[in-house]
Amino acid sequence: MIDIDRTIEKIDELIEKSCYIIDVLPEQVPADSKGKFFEVENYLLNDFKQNGLLTKFSNILLKLMCYYSISILWDCWIEEPTPEMVVNIICEILENHSGTVYILFSNEDALLTFEWDCLHMSIYNPDEDMKRILDKLAISEGLFFRNGLDS
Repeated sequence: MIDIDRTIEKIDELIEKSCYIIDVLPEQVPADSKGKFFEVENYLLNDFKQNGLLTKFSNILLKLMCYYSISILWDCWIEEPTPEMVVNIICEILENHSGTVYILFSNEDALLTFEWDCLHMSIYNPDEDMKRILDKLAISEGLFFRNGLDS
């Protein structure tokens, strides 16, 4: 039986640890940029199926499931979700423009979060092996893996 209070405490602890991100951009856009970051972000988040955002983020999670056991906090606690559940959650977040999913890698003491209004996924407390794998997975999907401090 899952102790949901302890799990939420664990999530809160991990969010305070080192953060890395899988992002569509190689580095943070400077605040004084003359570019159109917010327009592009809005377009990508609203046209996520056409531009492949749903597929890229889902593929990262599915590929991670090949290496690691995961549990998900989304509406309820889900241990060992199916691949279909994972894709459906990401799709629901993007379609509804709301929500945050918490994916716990309890054997690795790491956490991945995905929020509806972000063009990235955040990974807290990954060990060196997980960072190596995440870097390769990001590249395989045309994304960038980098330290969250750079964002």
